[in-house]
Amino acid sequence: MPEPVTTALSVSDGQFYLVDPSTRVPLLYSAGSNGLVGILGDGAACICTGTLDGFVQVAVAPRQGPPPSLLPGWDEVVDIAFHAPSGRFGVHGGAIEGPQLPNLADADPGPYRVRVHARGRDAGLGVETVRSASDIVEEYLIVAWPGNGDPEVVHQTRDAAGDHLRALPPDPTGMPPLMDTGGAQADPMGRKRP
Repeated sequence: MPEPVTTALSVSDGQFYLVDPSTRVPLLYSAGSNGLVGILGDGAACICTGTLDGFVQVAVAPRQGPPPSLLPGWDEVVDIAFHAPSGRFGVHGGAIEGPQLPNLADADPGPYRVRVHARGRDAGLGVETVRSASDIVEEYLIVAWPGNGDPEVVHQTRDAAGDHLRALPPDPTGMPPLMDTGGAQADPMGRKRP
């Protein structure tokens, strides 16, 4: 596999997204049924983090074909079908500390397979806010290649964060992101923001 490009990504409300710039799909909170990544529609998917606010490490690797095998050492690993209407998509979230992440669409518009790897989400739940890139406890590796719309494949589920999210309904309209209205609110993981 080509060497991934890695950066520190600032997340908020326990989520970041994969987005095609042509999508008109609302970016809502959804862990899908797998507890890690939920498809929101053509050109949009939500990736759920343990860290409520702050930095996580994200590495991406566009490929021409599927990875040869599963990589060891990851808590959660899920393959999804992602449709890129414009032939461009990438990580969408907050500020980046480090190199810009590349386009994940390494071919034309159409269907892609995306493998999302996660580790450290339980540690992220424990700290909730990571104020500095040097304090990151949570990592993601996102690998994408041209696909054919195959159904989701869950390869690995080993973290408590995923167990909790898999127990919730996967409907994104039922799990909106936190809105900072000055009052105490709970997110789908049960964390509270003052």
